[in-house]
Amino acid sequence: MNDIELLQYVHETAEMGIQGLSSLDGQVRDEGLRRVLGQQSAEYRRIADQAEQLLRSLGEEPRDPGLLAKVSAEVLSTVKTLADPSPSNIAEMVIQGNTMGAAKSTRHLGDYSGCSREIRNLAERLLHTEEANAAQMKSFL
Repeated sequence: MNDIELLQYVHETAEMGIQGLSSLDGQVRDEGLRRVLGQQSAEYRRIADQAEQLLRSLGEEPRDPGLLAKVSAEVLSTVKTLADPSPSNIAEMVIQGNTMGAAKSTRHLGDYSGCSREIRNLAERLLHTEEANAAQMKSFL
């Protein structure tokens, strides 16, 4: 995996994190959970913006997640929260998403063959964010 591929992955993943969390907005009734999800979304935004800036500095256009991924995330979160809109169910959904993301981020970091410390650091920041987000949600279970 080269610099561009890793940056595109980081950008798309952060954008999906933002999308996934925003799809929960209408279902979250607990103010504490709402505040934490907002903080997580803001961190994803900072990561996505930095990845976009680095991509553009390399002459690349950032790719957004595909429409199918966005729609399926929205539908899945709506269906899962209609049956159970409790904070513990929402926290479990966020934990599952972050756990899958952390596994994929770890795999991509292992496959990274580039030499940019800045790009590696950003990908590691995404990984740490995913891990921290999952840990943060445990208090809502």
